[in-house]
Amino acid sequence: MSKIFKWFIVVLIFCVGGYMLAEWKMKKEVISFLERKVPNHIDFSFDKLTINLIKGNIAFYDVSVVSLGRQTSSCEIKVNADQLSIKGFSYWQVLFETSIFIKTLTLSKPHLHFKTCPKDSDNVVANKSNPIKLLKEIFVEELIFESGIVEIWDAEEEVELISVESIGLHLNDVATDPEIITKYVPFTFSKYNIEFHNFIAPLGKYEKLHLKSMVMNNSTIDITDISLATIYSKSELSEKITYERDHVDLNVPAITVENHTYLASNDSLQIHFKNLKLSEPKLEMYRDKSQLEDFRKKPLYGELLQKLPFKIAIDSVLIENGIIVYEEDMPNNSRAGALHFNNMDASISNLSNMVTIKDPVDIKIDAYLMGTGKFHLDWKFDAHDPKNTFLISGQLSNFETESLNEFLVPNLRTQTTGTIDQLYFTISGDEYTSTGDIKMSYEDFKFEVLNKERNGVKKVLSFIGNLFVNDGSKADIEGFRYGDMSVERVKHKSFFNYLWINLQDGLLSVLTGNGKKD
Repeated sequence: MSKIFKWFIVVLIFCVGGYMLAEWKMKKEVISFLERKVPNHIDFSFDKLTINLIKGNIAFYDVSVVSLGRQTSSCEIKVNADQLSIKGFSYWQVLFETSIFIKTLTLSKPHLHFKTCPKDSDNVVANKSNPIKLLKEIFVEELIFESGIVEIWDAEEEVELISVESIGLHLNDVATDPEIITKYVPFTFSKYNIEFHNFIAPLGKYEKLHLKSMVMNNSTIDITDISLATIYSKSELSEKITYERDHVDLNVPAITVENHTYLASNDSLQIHFKNLKLSEPKLEMYRDKSQLEDFRKKPLYGELLQKLPFKIAIDSVLIENGIIVYEEDMPNNSRAGALHFNNMDASISNLSNMVTIKDPVDIKIDAYLMGTGKFHLDWKFDAHDPKNTFLISGQLSNFETESLNEFLVPNLRTQTTGTIDQLYFTISGDEYTSTGDIKMSYEDFKFEVLNKERNGVKKVLSFIGNLFVNDGSKADIEGFRYGDMSVERVKHKSFFNYLWINLQDGLLSVLTGNGKKD
């Protein structure tokens, strides 16, 4: 054996041994670093650690992280993952510069389990005594959250508040430093992409939200098959409630958001959407009127916007080809009476609760009432006005009033005939009262009062009632009769009840008044 070969073997053994020693030393340093830097309220453990010094790769297998103490709204966070891998770790920058550079950080198949804090929790500063203190800037070129599962439970772990069957996250240029890590969002990033499937969250005691999928990046959000529905059937809900409550079933095949931005500052969140589009939404609402009436005050929409726990501004909302169905079931009825709007297109501008936006919320709706009458509505209100002032104007044309009998017969025990050729109205009001004017062109309008069983007409009452109703023949030269309206709001009922009693008052004025323009 030549001396050169012997020296080669010696050098090789020395290099391999030195590498193994360096790798062992690095493992000890990593473990020591974690023991020193991970706060006391966080327990970080793993089954296996591998290091490749040449490539700068570090991998933890069967990772488990448990964080106790209040973390925003959570008092316990558990994370289990198949692997936490770090690729392209720069030892040079760690040793000789004031930064830590990682090319790729991947968390594989993580299972995140959050438990919220009890309302009376006094553990509000548990994580303040062990803050994460950084001495160097950390930069990650690519952060990947791969095939994750998310669960959020209440403090007693009896109710699952949020569940996500599968979530993927991809962030680019993630960075933090000693100053940034103390902020509400403890890192910055450039491009991102988030995708999750089967998001489920209860909304209070009776409703549940479900999103089949969502893809979100820097510019757009695409959501498919979103539903918000009462978790009980109509009959089950009636058995569980004491006071009147709507049974809700809302389905939207697709929602698209364009140009969205977020700003988190001082524990508050601001959201801005440029455009939000809802395609073919269908809303079905049912109310069992045999329940007790709830006399608590219902806030109007401006007040509801102000009460949101975050600030929001949406420049434009578009609704395409929607359907709204509203049913009421009166006591002892064999079937519910329904109102429905079809082929509904709507736009909403300046939907915001930010004080910097002065323009009023502007809503425009076009639809077909009961499948026949063409209906248009313009509605404006100031979300910042403490009096909740609003202005509404609308029109209805070519409406066969017999189509309303589907609702009138079971609910009001009346039925009607005739045609509304044109109806125009304007209403202005506030939290307390409203006034307006109305004009209508109609033909052969009549109504009949039905008996208790709704299978026959009370002829005497119907005859007396129609004596006071003008059939539309006595009109001005353009064929219109005029009326006005003045009502007080029923504060424990919705805004749409407020709109309805205004129209009811105006129609009565047109049909039974002198019909002349003031």
